[in-house]
Amino acid sequence: MLKARVIKSEGCHICKSYLKILSKQGYDYLIYDADVKENQKELDGWKITQMPVVQIVDELGKVCYQYPAGRHSTRLIDEKIKQLSKESKT
Repeated sequence: MLKARVIKSEGCHICKSYLKILSKQGYDYLIYDADVKENQKELDGWKITQMPVVQIVDELGKVCYQYPAGRHSTRLIDEKIKQLSKESKT
């Protein structure tokens, strides 16, 4: 099952407001903390320089799709998850 994961940082005001909006909508998502030192290598590999970043990940945490930095509507995210799920079944 694919799921949205939001990469965020504590010092990012846009991240805080975006996560607040997602929570108010009751949207289910994972959080990836960019402030944890152990995560820096992966962030470099994903070429993360600005946040928030929304990724679509599988059960193992493998990135299936990554949006550019910014806020993205839950409808857009859900449509991408449906599209990727459909593609993986064919």
